[in-house]
Amino acid sequence: MRNVRFTLLLIFGLSLSARAQAVLTGQVLDAETRTPLPGAHVLIDSTAHATVTNAAGLFTLHLPPGRYTVSVRFVGYETTRRPVELVAGDTVFVPILLRPVSFELEGIQVTALRPDLSPTAQLQEAAVREANPRDAGELLRALPGLAAVRRGPLGLDPVVRGLRETEVGVYLDGSRLFPAGPARMDSPMSHFDPTVIQSMEVVKGPYALTWGAGNLSAIRVETRGLRTLAPGRMQGRLHAGYDTNLNAFENGVQLGYRQGAFGLLAQTAWRQGADYRAGDGSTVPADFRSREVRVKLGYLPRSDVRFVVAAGYQAQRDLDYPGLILNADYFDAYTLSASFQRTFSEGPVRGLDVQAYYNAVDHGMDNDGKPTAEPNPERMPPFALDVQINSGIDVVGGRLALSLAPGFADELEIGADGYHTYRNAMRWIRRRDTGMLLFEDLVWPKARITDVGLFARLTHSPAARWQVAATARLDLVDARADTASAFFLENVSTDLTAREANLSGALTVSWLPHPRWSVAVGVGSAVRTADATERYSDRLPSSKAQMSAEFVGNPALRPERSTQADLWLETAHPSWSLSLNLFARRLDNYITIEPTDLPKRLPLSPPTVFRYVNGTATFYGGEATLAVRLPYALTLTTTGSYLWGQDETRDEPAFGVAPPRVDIGLRYEPSARFFAEATLHRVARQDRVATSRGEVPTDGYTTLDLKAGLRVLRQWRLQFGVQNLTDAAYADHLNAKNPFTGQRIPEPGRVLFLDLTLAF
Repeated sequence: MRNVRFTLLLIFGLSLSARAQAVLTGQVLDAETRTPLPGAHVLIDSTAHATVTNAAGLFTLHLPPGRYTVSVRFVGYETTRRPVELVAGDTVFVPILLRPVSFELEGIQVTALRPDLSPTAQLQEAAVREANPRDAGELLRALPGLAAVRRGPLGLDPVVRGLRETEVGVYLDGSRLFPAGPARMDSPMSHFDPTVIQSMEVVKGPYALTWGAGNLSAIRVETRGLRTLAPGRMQGRLHAGYDTNLNAFENGVQLGYRQGAFGLLAQTAWRQGADYRAGDGSTVPADFRSREVRVKLGYLPRSDVRFVVAAGYQAQRDLDYPGLILNADYFDAYTLSASFQRTFSEGPVRGLDVQAYYNAVDHGMDNDGKPTAEPNPERMPPFALDVQINSGIDVVGGRLALSLAPGFADELEIGADGYHTYRNAMRWIRRRDTGMLLFEDLVWPKARITDVGLFARLTHSPAARWQVAATARLDLVDARADTASAFFLENVSTDLTAREANLSGALTVSWLPHPRWSVAVGVGSAVRTADATERYSDRLPSSKAQMSAEFVGNPALRPERSTQADLWLETAHPSWSLSLNLFARRLDNYITIEPTDLPKRLPLSPPTVFRYVNGTATFYGGEATLAVRLPYALTLTTTGSYLWGQDETRDEPAFGVAPPRVDIGLRYEPSARFFAEATLHRVARQDRVATSRGEVPTDGYTTLDLKAGLRVLRQWRLQFGVQNLTDAAYADHLNAKNPFTGQRIPEPGRVLFLDLTLAF
């Protein structure tokens, strides 16, 4: 009887609580075209309430009665704030119009999403508003829990809470990107210039299941959209910058024009750099040249219809990679996509999204400038070698999604997506003095991987202050290679085909116990199929180790499954905010390595050849961010991160675990026209290392960065600063080791930079 009374009291209390709430709903529209803006961030200032608009630009929030200020942010538009007053039991509809900005001077917005894919509600959003990146991967180092591997001046490879390579899905305007280099000389984020990035969203766990297949974590990059162009006039942006020490020049031009139903946007960028000096005075090879052009053409006949065709080409030449046994002769990257979106303000169907894309990368490598290109009588062979590898990847993919208002839930998204990759790579080794061919062999034997997925995501608010989201995904995978070397077929496997049916899912629950507090809990399990290198490589150095040993693939690898639980706690107040994120992850069928007794291919390689195998690994850790608004237009922000990982199969620490890190930033911003900021970075020593993969401990270090920005006459922005002010000598723990010296690639010493941007 006591339990019955308690249940009745609980139900009665919940009903009173629901009755005491008010409902704020609205639609976010383009102020000039009245087009709905899906994905806009809606936040209630000084509270933990936040949401994202759906495909029709609609949003709903359950709030206690009172007076609030609604802030709405969307990339390429001016942030809008609007006061509202809510009465208990009422439902208030608020239309919000956002005005496109002239070609923005705000830099790049980088945001980490919660497990429910909602934005954080911090006092100072986790974003990089003024960035000076030479590579898109550098942007990730600004967020707690994220890191990047340096192998050379470009191509910093993203790492998300210890997840790396194809464990991290990377998307550019919805297109899935993959690298072309067998040893990841490039990363998916190295084939678009940082100046074309409008925004970047990061999901730190298996929750981006509707974005694509195999997302144990995910990064989504968006470039500028055509809707933000003001009709009837040319808009543009000119950018120029220079970094000392790196001797790096960077330039970019963006031009856009919209007339009637048509819009055109063209972007080009070019940059180059030279060797840099580390903090200890040593010179690090870092030459590169990069050129890029991108074009978007859109047909927008009505506010609820959009059809866009986009194309891009990037040429990179003569890149030094001190962390690899070869340098890059060239990269040629091509992208092509077509997308169609339709939104509906009434009826059960709220949105339709269709996309098709193609991208390809051609890549050439050689050993010019490496020790192996010089004769050495004390090694075997003593003569100089001429090593060349040509590799390439072609990717075809697409996505179809429907956003529904089913009645029994707030929103239901259903759809299908897929991609097909084709990889091929050949290696030639000759005597450099005579040109005699010593051998040629297959690196990737015309490997093909096809993944077709079905997904559904249901979002519902069962009660005031509660939101539940459930996602399910099924992927059908076919992996095959046309052929392999005689050695591979004899010693590894003759079966080069694999088929998989992989089921992934996620459940997130968000609760607002108080207007200023938010709690989000997520549990997800996602599956990643092994890539071509893990399946089919024939005695090739691996990016999964810090040694130059040879590795062979394993066509029988089972798909890797990541099961992760997350807890996000946030609170937002007028003068301070706090975010605490904790997680635990188990990787089943974790793709690790084991030694073999197979003979090595190259005489200069270490004696042991390794094979990719399945195993088990565990990770846990977390991140915290505290922001405090101080007097005199000052804001103090402190972030910290911790990660622990264990390779259970190898009985040693997991490979590539970033050490604990704390960043303390003090920002002075008296107005939107000027800012100055100082950031102190403190990184701890890392002693937990994967010794079987050649990983060694790294010392801790402290660096200090200063930067300032000034906006002049609304159209000009000047930004200047210094990175690593104290000229500290240090190497990031995740950086690759020089295979000839055994030393990690150091980061640059003191760098002064200057950037000038004109928007019109």
